[in-house]
Amino acid sequence: MADKKSNPENELKNSHAENSELASLRQIVFGAAKADIEHQIQDLSQRTAEHFQKLEQQMAQNVKNLQTAMDDGLQQLSQQLALADQGQDQKSAELNTYADKLSSELEMADANNKQENDELHSRIDKEIALLSAKFNEQLNQALAKLNQVSSDLNANKTDRKTLAKLLSTVASNLEIDEGE
Repeated sequence: MADKKSNPENELKNSHAENSELASLRQIVFGAAKADIEHQIQDLSQRTAEHFQKLEQQMAQNVKNLQTAMDDGLQQLSQQLALADQGQDQKSAELNTYADKLSSELEMADANNKQENDELHSRIDKEIALLSAKFNEQLNQALAKLNQVSSDLNANKTDRKTLAKLLSTVASNLEIDEGE
């Protein structure tokens, strides 16, 4: 049994020695290539890191430029909007002024029309009063003449024939007057 215990120990030592020799052989055969590959990987890693750093700087610069361009664009749009608002305010003020002017002109025209209507009504009322007075005067004169003729006829006690003859004469005189 002692041989079996020492045997695994021996095997372990032998295995370790073989691994060491194998590692030495690997180092001799592949050592330069391995070192070259490790150097290339390290160089590639360094270049990749540098490229990433440059890309980050370019991206940061592009973002900064884009932000500046956006800010400038927004500022220009704000200025244009402010100018448009100012123009709208000015147009609105002009329209309000024009509306006020039209309103005052309409009020003046309305006042003038009211005054003219009042004057026209006053003149018509005066003319009607004059015509009424003249008509009443002529009516009274006609009634007075009729009353006079009636009294004359009653006083003279004219008969019907004489009355018919008188009316016939008046009618012929009226026809002559109308013909002239």
